Amino acid sequence: KTMKHFLLCVCLALAGGAVALPLSQEAQAEAQLFNDFLEAAYAQRAGDPERFELLQRVLEQAPDSAYVKQQLVAEALAADQPKLAQAYIDFIESAQDDPEAWAVYGTYQWQAQQYPQALKAYEKSLELDPDNELILFEYITMLSANKPQQAEKMLMDLAAARPQLAPELYTEIGKMYTFHQQYPKALEFFDKAMALDGSNPQPRLGRAQVYEKTNQYFLMLHELEELEKMGYTTPKTLSQMASVFVLVKDLPRAKHYFLRAKEQENDNIPANYFLALIAEQEEDYNRAIAYLQDSADYTTEPAKQLQVSFYQRKLEREEDSLQTLKNAYKQFPDHNETAYFYGIALYEKEDYKQSARVLLPLLERLPDNNQVRLQYAFALEGQKKYDAMEEQLRILLEKNPRDAAALNLFAYSLALRGERLSEAADYIARALALEPENFSFMDTQAWVFFKQEQLEKAADIVSAIPEELLAANPEMAYHASYIYAALDDTKKAAHYFQMACANRPDKSCHKEAKKFF
Repeated sequence: KTMKHFLLCVCLALAGGAVALPLSQEAQAEAQLFNDFLEAAYAQRAGDPERFELLQRVLEQAPDSAYVKQQLVAEALAADQPKLAQAYIDFIESAQDDPEAWAVYGTYQWQAQQYPQALKAYEKSLELDPDNELILFEYITMLSANKPQQAEKMLMDLAAARPQLAPELYTEIGKMYTFHQQYPKALEFFDKAMALDGSNPQPRLGRAQVYEKTNQYFLMLHELEELEKMGYTTPKTLSQMASVFVLVKDLPRAKHYFLRAKEQENDNIPANYFLALIAEQEEDYNRAIAYLQDSADYTTEPAKQLQVSFYQRKLEREEDSLQTLKNAYKQFPDHNETAYFYGIALYEKEDYKQSARVLLPLLERLPDNNQVRLQYAFALEGQKKYDAMEEQLRILLEKNPRDAAALNLFAYSLALRGERLSEAADYIARALALEPENFSFMDTQAWVFFKQEQLEKAADIVSAIPEELLAANPEMAYHASYIYAALDDTKKAAHYFQMACANRPDKSCHKEAKKFF
């Protein structure tokens, strides 16, 4: 008996039996098998994740059932796990006259990339059930991947036999040739489909896809505009139209179509992405943030979270920016850019220890990345781990003796400590030779001169740094104030102390100033 017939017999036996009589052991086993199969069938219908395990339980009770094995193979293939199907593929040996079984077997061979066997299985299935349109279309789909001319002939024969289906069949041929990058043939069949049914949007969509793939964007736009006139728009077509206007830098029209795409699908990925970029150009960073956060891939795309962090910084929402980076790093600890920018943000927050903890694994992954190594050295310097910092800087300078940023950090760290000042002077001289107009390097040079008690030279350097830059950099303003204080120029010293303290709400800066003035 097949499993189908067996189950029918069990149902009739249970329905017709006297309920008062105790069931024999065999009947109990049959009833249990029926109940388990029924549970598996309901699980299949409901898409229950446990349906595969439930079918396996049924097979344990009926190990020779080709039907249950066939269902297990079908479920494994539906889950895109053909390896799970291997143990049950012998079901075909007992299902020689079942067209559905041959179709399942053909799908298995297709997923296993055994294309000749797959096509033979489908041909056997159609031989057994030549009027089964579903199996026919599955067969043609397989043919279209490897034998498009043969698939075309079958579809053309079907179109001749069923003229009412011809527009759809011609459209399918066009799609097939688009897949094979035979674009003239694709357009030929899309044109045939449109000639038979001009109200069908699918062949026009096919033409638009061909034009997109061949970089004929204005022809693509024409097709999409015709679809719009027909009342056919989707988030995808609206986004495609908008993208063409982005290419020609017509941002108002691009924005118009992206907004329409977003109206139809609020989390549309391309619409939200480009709307965020347009909002950035308009310096509307709040709206740019909202667009990115609306995007369907925001929680799975670390680059977009980094972009939101960037916009938050533009809005001077430093805490929000840091929190966004923290969340992104927690979710994607192995994403290199996330780790790098989070490490920098922690450094700027003066959380040097945590910055180093974030940057070290990144450096281990990217040992040849000089920027990561330099930033890690900064984090070590912030923790006053000078030996470890110098080790990193020496690695950088061995690779590239002209690494100006590494030379500057080495000089600055030594000057802050008041150690090996001649060595510090050599490093900063080399850095300035490479970048003579770098004001940060000039500040380091001034500080080295200050520590060497060459105060006039230090003041000359400071005087060459623009006031607005000193105002924006409290540390550089501090240096200037100390230099002028050492020169007994209390007026300038007080001016730069005040400048350094301007953006600090705490009183410690002003208390320090009172020591001098």
